[in-house]
Order: sequence, then structure tokens, then C-alpha cells
Amino acid sequence: MTLERVSTFGVSRSIVEESEQSLQAAGADGYELFVLWSGVIEDDVFRVRNAHVPKQTSYQTEDGLLVRVDGAALHTLNVWLFENNETLGVQVHAHPTRAFHSHTDNTFPIVTTLGGMSIVAADFARDGLLNRRTAAFRLTKTGWAPIRKPWRSPLIGVGA
Repeated sequence: MTLERVSTFGVSRSIVEESEQSLQAAGADGYELFVLWSGVIEDDVFRVRNAHVPKQTSYQTEDGLLVRVDGAALHTLNVWLFENNETLGVQVHAHPTRAFHSHTDNTFPIVTTLGGMSIVAADFARDGLLNRRTAAFRLTKTGWAPIRKPWRSPLIGVGA
């Protein structure tokens, strides 16, 4: 089974809350941050088991905000994923205003597996991560495709 065939991404409330807290803390200082979700594929469900905040550098530029995760941090994460038999399935970050996929988000994703998901929260996730102002995308052969109303569909399942 591959991420392309996944119909639901299941995540616990504790991982959502942990991710919100990380995004909000960075946002309080005016920075973006990446949180990465890994897990396992069971039938057609991607079960998120862990949230990762790799070492990263956030920048405030004249053109906006930017986050860079260097190669060593990605290598460390990939070794961990291999040793723990998990797959990287979801990248999560927040923008200072509205949620959308920027040119940089499209061009330099961390999740690069077809079927992977990218979640972008509005307002540095001040109102939480999973709400009507949050945008979500799936990686397809032609690029990142927006998901209409992801929180009202069975695509994202938040459990205990």
C-alpha cells in the first residue's frame, strides 16, 4: 500500500495539540515552523504515530517568512523513520495570515511521496490547527492539489 491509495489520515488529539503548540510558539515570535507527521499505512488508512520537529531555521525576509530544514536534520529523521518502520506522510506548518500553498511550499516540500499531505494553518494556528480556515493539499503527479473542506470529509480522522 502506498500513500496514493490512502483514503484517511488518522491522527490523535494529542498529536494535533502538540503540533498546535509548536506552531503557536514559533508564531508568537513571528516565525513559521514545520511539524512532520509519521506513521504506518494500514489498509487504506495512514495512522499518524509521531510528530517530529526537526532542527530548522526560520527567516523573516522582505518577501515574507521562510523555513529551512537542513540536510543533516532530514538525514537524522530518515534514519529514525527507517529504524522505526514509519513513513513520513504529512507536513504541517502555519502562515501569519491566511492558509494557502505558497510557491516555496510547492517547490520545496519536505513530504515528497505521491499521496502525501500538506496542512497549512492560518494565523500561526492561533485558533487551532484543524478548522475551516486551515488549508490541506495532497501531492499528485501534477503537483499539490487542494482538498475541499478536508475537516468535513473522512480524509482527516481525529481520534482519542
